[in-house]
Amino acid sequence: MGRNIVDVKEQIITTTSGRKYVRRETKVKMPNGRFRFPVDYYDASPNLVHITKEELERKRIPVYTQIM
Repeated sequence: MGRNIVDVKEQIITTTSGRKYVRRETKVKMPNGRFRFPVDYYDASPNLVHITKEELERKRIPVYTQIM
């Protein structure tokens, strides 16, 4: 049983500095029949960039849980 991904919506967002991020909203059906809508953001650029821990802390959005 468990949860099932029902739909995924992606939207490209351009910041004021010109960077492009993808906003992904996933519609998930939970075992109790209700839906959740988790949202995440990611950088879809093809370039790899090394970020120091200090830079990562400055770029971090305090409301969201940091994965890396």
